[in-house]
Amino acid sequence: MKWRHALLYLLVLVLLGGYYYYFEIVMKRERDEAEQIKKKVFAVSAEAVEEVYLEVEGKPTVHLVKKDGAWVLDQPVSAEADQGAVKTLVHSLVELEKSRDVDTDAKDMELYGLAKPGQEVRFLSENTWHRLRLGSKNPTGESHYAAREDENVVFLVASGQVQALNKAPEDLRRRDLLNFEDENVQNLVVSWADGHQVKLVREAKNKDAWRCADEPERRVKKSKVDNVLNQIRWLRAKNFLEGTGEGSALLEGGVSEAQVVLQGFDGSELSLQIGRKKGEPETYVALSSQLKTPVTVDGAVLKELPKSVRDVEDRSVARFDSKDITRMEYAMGEEKGEMILQDDGTWVQVKADGSRRVFKESWRIRPLFWEWEDLEYEEAEDAEGQCGQQAGWHRMSLYRKEGDPLVFSWPGASEDQKTDTVRLCSGSGKAYLVETEKLKKIEKKLQEVLKSPSEEKTSK
Repeated sequence: MKWRHALLYLLVLVLLGGYYYYFEIVMKRERDEAEQIKKKVFAVSAEAVEEVYLEVEGKPTVHLVKKDGAWVLDQPVSAEADQGAVKTLVHSLVELEKSRDVDTDAKDMELYGLAKPGQEVRFLSENTWHRLRLGSKNPTGESHYAAREDENVVFLVASGQVQALNKAPEDLRRRDLLNFEDENVQNLVVSWADGHQVKLVREAKNKDAWRCADEPERRVKKSKVDNVLNQIRWLRAKNFLEGTGEGSALLEGGVSEAQVVLQGFDGSELSLQIGRKKGEPETYVALSSQLKTPVTVDGAVLKELPKSVRDVEDRSVARFDSKDITRMEYAMGEEKGEMILQDDGTWVQVKADGSRRVFKESWRIRPLFWEWEDLEYEEAEDAEGQCGQQAGWHRMSLYRKEGDPLVFSWPGASEDQKTDTVRLCSGSGKAYLVETEKLKKIEKKLQEVLKSPSEEKTSK
């Protein structure tokens, strides 16, 4: 009979568990959701909103319309809208919540600043117009009195939510000058007023490979081209120069300092001109093929655009993936030894005397390799006659999973080094002039690694 009692207890336990789950979890969640819906000012979805009017006393009315799935600014100017900014505005509107009801049958709306509200929002959703009236602040200043449609039910809305709906046309206009996808760019042409021009072509079969159209023998570094494209993509309008006439008339001398042309694999073409504003040499004007209006921009972007092939040339002293390094030998002054990657991902240091230690913070090793991966030369030359006597020179060898080791030696970039460059010799028979500061950085990284804490010390 014991099994019957156990079965009965189990049944009671299941029933109690089911009761608790349904009434304490499911029902509570439904009550919370119902309470949340009750707090909502409007029962509409953001996707259903098709038109919005923002009206603030003393300011021009802002009118936004969704056309073919994209928002456009219709008033006070006709212009493309910043899709992200408008979507945020609409989301703030449909998610608007009441803090609490104040008066469910207000007789005098003027008491709340709602007879002639200083701010109104009207929007169209599923063929129905909705209206939100926002009045004066409550005595604490933390909320605004509000009413919906033409009702006389007054409630409070948090000031932060009200501020999210108070947007000027400039807050909602598109500010990116060129909108494009990197992988669609086939040609990048940068032309300068002084006659310099850089024309880069992306290989159709290998979209990671770029070449210079005029000097194809010079290797182009993809990361440098990516940086140029990023600078163009993230360039933003500061001010819109409405009603100023033809864009070129705004430029000093009527010409731009630089022009960028992007040609796509699909045959599309985008252009951007940047130059100083006439009469205001500290202000830069940009003319975009995707914007109707001239705008002002940060002129610092000109420093990021290539003026010659050298600016995008791959001048790496060695081309490798830092993740492939499994062993490193070093000799820098009295510091000599090697570092070896273990199967468990940790690094072990083996000193010249045979003593070993496991690095406690193995993540410190990789940044040293990154410095070598990013190191570029100023000039390259034949190592013959340049790398003969190397007594006392620093030396570092990087061993990869596959291929010959990468061997570098240099005289050491001492703290009192006066020259801007230091000669770096490689095992491949090349000599390079590299910036002194960059080699100092590598030496410092190695010193930091050697001084980093270890988990254990053993003898060979």
